[in-house]
Amino acid sequence: MSTSIFIIAHDPLASALKNCAMHVYSYDNRTGGRIEACDVPADADAEETAADIRSRLDASGRPAIIFTDIVGATPSNIAESLAGTQDVVISGVNLPMVLTALCHIDEP
Repeated sequence: MSTSIFIIAHDPLASALKNCAMHVYSYDNRTGGRIEACDVPADADAEETAADIRSRLDASGRPAIIFTDIVGATPSNIAESLAGTQDVVISGVNLPMVLTALCHIDEP
């Protein structure tokens, strides 16, 4: 079973990282569907945003690697509150992390 990759970060970082990954892996038309970008605007309601992301996590039906940008900031707090027992939250997201996760997405 493959793993889901979620990027929860301040707007527009999550989408930018997803777009870069799609550029690098443009030969694989599955890339866009393997990453969920969750941009958190500065004025976002944390509970509402968490509920939206929770529904997306649940819909994937797979364990998730959840990347966030800054420990203790709203996106990180949302990620920590949503992580299940099979999920992992990693802070300090950068493009090499996302690309490595994509390389190994089908591994346990």
